[in-house]
Amino acid sequence: MSVAVEFAPVEFSAGVSAPAPGGAYPDFPSRLATVTVLRPPAHLGGAAPLRLTRRGVVVLAVAVALLGLGLVWLARASAPQSAGPAASAPHTVTVQAGDTLWSIASRVAPDRDPRAEVAELQQRNRLTSVSLTPGQILRIH
Repeated sequence: MSVAVEFAPVEFSAGVSAPAPGGAYPDFPSRLATVTVLRPPAHLGGAAPLRLTRRGVVVLAVAVALLGLGLVWLARASAPQSAGPAASAPHTVTVQAGDTLWSIASRVAPDRDPRAEVAELQQRNRLTSVSLTPGQILRIH
């Protein structure tokens, strides 16, 4: 239903009364124009428009801020917990029977290139060859 249908038309006449007999404009109409004004029906006038006061604005702002903080807290609470600091690898390794520099390098630095780690192990431990003896202690960091 359109807005214009819900309004009851009211007509007003704006005009000038006819001049006195013998006046300059004897054929002048008594009515110049009709103006139609739309007014809401009396039975629909009960609902007042919503007004927000200064206190209402403050209350609304605080409510939105609290809602935002609650959502941030909920997101943090539902996030998976981190494992914490990784256990640091030992700073030394004791060579076991069958160990090679390659196997030790792969074990202590699995995400690095074993060739680079083998070279660092040799340099750090002042090894002239790749042969190891069981019970030998190697510095790895």
